[in-house]
Amino acid sequence: MEVHHAHHPAHKKKISEYFLEFFMLFFAVTLGFFAENQRERLVEGHREKQFMQSLYEDLKKDTSMFNTLEYFDSIQINKIDTANSILTTKNWNDSTIKLIYRVNLKTLGNVRLNLNERTSSQLKNSGSMRLIENQEISNKISEYWELSDIIKNFGITLEELKLRAREKSYSIFNQKYYTDVTNAVVSKDVKMMTKEELVLTEYSNRLNHIRNSMKNVRLPLIIRLNKKATELLVELKREYKLNDNTEVNAIFK
Repeated sequence: MEVHHAHHPAHKKKISEYFLEFFMLFFAVTLGFFAENQRERLVEGHREKQFMQSLYEDLKKDTSMFNTLEYFDSIQINKIDTANSILTTKNWNDSTIKLIYRVNLKTLGNVRLNLNERTSSQLKNSGSMRLIENQEISNKISEYWELSDIIKNFGITLEELKLRAREKSYSIFNQKYYTDVTNAVVSKDVKMMTKEELVLTEYSNRLNHIRNSMKNVRLPLIIRLNKKATELLVELKREYKLNDNTEVNAIFK
């Protein structure tokens, strides 16, 4: 006897079921995308704050350096003025000779602008400037770097001017008369190596060039850069709620 099996046709899905499945799949993918995007934003936001905390610490050290440079340049300008006054009046006696020898130790020294660039190097080389969402702060950082480069380049020129003046000074001041360089003490029988007008005038001209370069160019630039650094410190602290005592880690390990 033959057994006939009843044929049950396959269940056909309704359009609404297809739509529901598609919607659920789309929703899951979209949700995953937004979750990943949010996670990335949190990670980048944390990294941005780390960079800004690190930059904040660098800027505090920079402002300290600017204050030192301002003081040093002001002192050096005064010493050059004293030396030039003696060189122009040509009133040579034991007192003026001793004074110009002492002043000579302070007229041609140099303090370099050594900025803390650990954070700026990272931001520039890794393309991490894109992390800074506040465009105004990003612009101020770039302006700070641009002015820093101008001052550093001018510092090279100033060093060259001082080197040439120092070379000239070797034919004017005899180093054997310095009995204590640290405290600017000279021996009682100190003498000028030359009082020839042409030599002393050239030396005075070189000192004047250095003085004017410092007073009219470098010192105003340093004051401007110090102001920019101070303003940036205020902005960073306000924008990122930074703490002066926070230790930065992870970026430079």
